[in-house]
Amino acid sequence: MIAVSQLNKSLPGTPPRRLFAALDLQVRAGECVAIVGESGSGKSTLLNCIAGLEDHDGGEIVVAGQRLEGLDDDGRARLRRAHVGFVFQAFHVLPHLRLADNVAVPLWLKGVEARSAAQRAAAMLERVGLGDRSEAWPRQLSGGELQRVAIARALVHRPRVLLADEPTGNLDPAHASEVLELLLAASREAGAACVVVTHSHTAADRADRILELRDGRLAAVDRRR
Repeated sequence: MIAVSQLNKSLPGTPPRRLFAALDLQVRAGECVAIVGESGSGKSTLLNCIAGLEDHDGGEIVVAGQRLEGLDDDGRARLRRAHVGFVFQAFHVLPHLRLADNVAVPLWLKGVEARSAAQRAAAMLERVGLGDRSEAWPRQLSGGELQRVAIARALVHRPRVLLADEPTGNLDPAHASEVLELLLAASREAGAACVVVTHSHTAADRADRILELRDGRLAAVDRRR
């Protein structure tokens, strides 16, 4: 579902700083991979490259059967709308929309009929434990609840790929564990290929595999350490 081959990317500067050097990553449908590494190692940039939000210098990225290098900006946007869900650390919940409408946004972008979109958004809010809050405003929710809304929005259009960038970074340990369990359970239930970037060892341990981004490449982490 995600296939990254020989990926290269450098940041501008004098001299340029290489982030990825022939990096490889494969993630199957229904599998969740956690990526760990030091700050500045390029974890978030890797997610952005997979989502087609940032360009790379060389190599190949295939997402849901489509090669990003063959797509222009509009093509990448269509791919994201159809097949990619993204969960951000900062939630990115829209303050001027009620919860049900926040969750329905990806469906609107796909052209789903309004009534069907509302029904699917309501069902997804129920799935994340917020079925009774659909008419609430984001300002009325806690951080943990906002992240639940973000997860519902990322999954409502049934993406084949789910990318999560520090999804529990702004939460206390109790809420972080709860939200992460929900994220992993929902993505596995949907059969999505899931990549979670995290600094949390507790979060990483819940994934099927843990990879460390170091010196521009990904290496498997031994859980026995």
